[in-house]
Amino acid sequence: MSETTPRRLSYVARILLVPLGKSGDDMVEQMARAGLTDVDVVTAHSPTEAAVRDINAETTTVRRIDELVTESDMVILIGSVLPQVPIGFATTMAEAARESGNLLAGVLIDQQDWDSPQGAEAMAVLRMELDMLVSITQVSLATAFVDVLKGGYRTPGAYAPALSTPRI
Repeated sequence: MSETTPRRLSYVARILLVPLGKSGDDMVEQMARAGLTDVDVVTAHSPTEAAVRDINAETTTVRRIDELVTESDMVILIGSVLPQVPIGFATTMAEAARESGNLLAGVLIDQQDWDSPQGAEAMAVLRMELDMLVSITQVSLATAFVDVLKGGYRTPGAYAPALSTPRI
């Protein structure tokens, strides 16, 4: 007699988007308008807490940073204008993500002012703290990139079928 064990064919990663200043906020809003779903976004922060919401929701909740990253699979810092990067907060997020074993990525869209003193410092910190740093020219490419990292677009109610493998 054999038993079957269902296996998942797909995976949906829990993504936490962290805008890096006003340019990051603008990028996240464009990504939401483009149809990105099922990711959480940091909307405000202090040294130990952050307000977070679903990318398509208005309501925020305040959570401890270590709790936020523990409940995520991947933390993605996103922005454009490098002097706007809150370096202390980016470092705090990186440390918390490392402690939780999360993948930590950065997405810079049409990066600007990287050659200014503040921009150069921000770039140096991001390169040192992140597991992956991607430079993209358009928000639409960043939207597709984040969508792929989370596991792809899902229509409501659509699930991959379970495979059955005989157990010996």
